Amino acid sequence: MIRLKTLQEFRGAFEELDHFLLMMGEEISAKAGKIPVHIGAVNIRKPIAPIDGTTVLDVMQRNINAVLEQRKATGKRIFPHINHPNFEWAITAEDLMQIRGDRFVEIYNGHPAVRNEGDATHVDVERMWDITLAFRLARLNLPVLYGIAVDDSHSYHSTSITKANPGRGWIMVRALRLLPDEIVTALEAGDFYASTGVRLIEITPGRESLSLKIDSAPGIDYITYFIGTRRHFNEASEPVQTTNGLAATRSYSAEIGELLAKSPGANPSYSYRGDELYVRAKVFSTKPKFNGYANNEVEVAWTQPVIPPKRVVASSPLAPAH
Repeated sequence: MIRLKTLQEFRGAFEELDHFLLMMGEEISAKAGKIPVHIGAVNIRKPIAPIDGTTVLDVMQRNINAVLEQRKATGKRIFPHINHPNFEWAITAEDLMQIRGDRFVEIYNGHPAVRNEGDATHVDVERMWDITLAFRLARLNLPVLYGIAVDDSHSYHSTSITKANPGRGWIMVRALRLLPDEIVTALEAGDFYASTGVRLIEITPGRESLSLKIDSAPGIDYITYFIGTRRHFNEASEPVQTTNGLAATRSYSAEIGELLAKSPGANPSYSYRGDELYVRAKVFSTKPKFNGYANNEVEVAWTQPVIPPKRVVASSPLAPAH
């Protein structure tokens, strides 16, 4: 038997004021029947016992509520986030869009078993994110769900595409100071981006456009995809039949999460048309991802969704009848 050291025992060997900070967290591992439902809890004060149930949505909500209850009881800025939605095909967009009290979902997870990319009957996690955003903003009157990238690291002594190694995904936060309250405040304001290697110098969500400044590296090319959904999108959907009997996100129109524009180079920009529900950017580089979780992975970055100001485009007056 080995007693693990507590955070208080070892944090002094790592922390350095304004340079390196440890925050206590937990992966709350609950189940809906046999389906695993995992919720991250960050900046907690004490462990949170998982709450099982019969439906995925109910289990997610109950465990999110438990995190928020600790936040209220302690007065600390503790926050939950949804872990790897496609792990064991546990979570659908229909589940995600209804969640209350959570503002974050993993859109990239570096564990080789979490199926970020989906399959023939299950959407990839970014597609799930777009469906969730469209319905939360257009129909459910719920706030934006921000996207995060994580390692989900378990293996520290050998490096392989088949192992869950550290250094695969992270978030870059624009906080005033390296303190838990400042970091969480920035996160909850959406003042961060997710990355697997691409670095952004600036993200400017202006009234007329969304612009980025990429910290470009010599010999590396960049192209940015601006992705979004327009206000009057086609809401129709159809059920998807799976071979394993598990639920799957329904099939929706390509108007949800459509590619609005592509912009090459280190200073990409997208001018709003005025009818977008939200716009987000994904930056692709040609730099191979070191120790990625999948073959042929390249370094990328994701900005958070921006809600552009609404603009009414006046129509031309009708010509007089003859």
